[in-house]
Amino acid sequence: MNFKKAYLNLIILLVGTLLVGCGGKSASSNENESKKEQENDSVKAIELNVNNFAPSTGHLAYNVFEPWKEIVEEKTNDRVKVNLYHGASLGKANTVYQDVEGGLYEVGLVATNYFYDTKFFPYTIGNLPFALVEEPEKSKAVLKKFGEKYANEDLSDVILMPPTITDPYIMFSSKPIKSVNDLKKKKMRASSTSEAEFVKALDGVPVSITYEDTYEALQKNTVETSFFSPIAAIGPKFFEPAPYISKLNISVIPFVPIMNKTFYDNLPEDLKKIFDEELNPKLTELVTESYKLELEKSYEKLKDEVANRGEIITPTEEEVKIFKEAGKAAWDNWIETADKKGYNGQEMVDEFIKLLEEEGLQTPF
Repeated sequence: MNFKKAYLNLIILLVGTLLVGCGGKSASSNENESKKEQENDSVKAIELNVNNFAPSTGHLAYNVFEPWKEIVEEKTNDRVKVNLYHGASLGKANTVYQDVEGGLYEVGLVATNYFYDTKFFPYTIGNLPFALVEEPEKSKAVLKKFGEKYANEDLSDVILMPPTITDPYIMFSSKPIKSVNDLKKKKMRASSTSEAEFVKALDGVPVSITYEDTYEALQKNTVETSFFSPIAAIGPKFFEPAPYISKLNISVIPFVPIMNKTFYDNLPEDLKKIFDEELNPKLTELVTESYKLELEKSYEKLKDEVANRGEIITPTEEEVKIFKEAGKAAWDNWIETADKKGYNGQEMVDEFIKLLEEEGLQTPF
């Protein structure tokens, strides 16, 4: 009997020991898993939110931001994860500067014509009529030098990437425009102060409409014409409400990609170097290349789209001269505005013309 009791106690002891051992092993395993989770958290990818005000079907999406996302993630070995938001889902084109500066998202493309009343004002000289309408690489060089002299020092609240330009803007209209006289009293979209002054000089009526609202404005006859990029007009289909297209090469939009400064300042030094030397210049390069790549295709596309219901119109040289004469009013207004802002407007225009001549580019008048 005593033997049976001793045997039973031995079994109980062994079972207890096994249970304690298993419990200890489980606790140790949980501790290891916890450490691994902490290690994973410590190397978690840095998220970079990018807002594209253009639609997901547009060239800025498939030629620029989507390839740039892949390049960023590859060059940083996935230490930076890029989240793309197309179609102005985080903010419209006319709020990019404030949005990025305030941290709503980390990277955006500043279309400087929307920021006339900000520290981006000097860059808006590139939006003046017939300012930078030829040879994109040389035009970029002019804009870069001009910005470095007159703007960049005051824009230290964001990280500036190299500037670039769109393709030359043409005119989309609900009715044929073959001469300046056809624009008399027409309601014309004006996306900037410079465009508004130009429209007034053409005896039109300027109406301020953002990029995102242009299609509806043309459709509802809120405006009857719009200066716009032939490339960028494909995605939102501006040719549907405005199938008469005049090839005037009026102006370009200077673009400056920007990054939130706090985001940049918090990056590890090695990642800062990669962005400075490779990734930020690459974004600008992709924008420039996209406009060059898409230009010829865009005219072919527009020609097909407006066949039998619209027309692509090439104004005569004489008519172009009249448009250029009207453009002087916008330049005069820009000089006056620059003076009011504390700049020397005439000096700035003289410097801009000098830079154009140094690059062998045509002057606007």
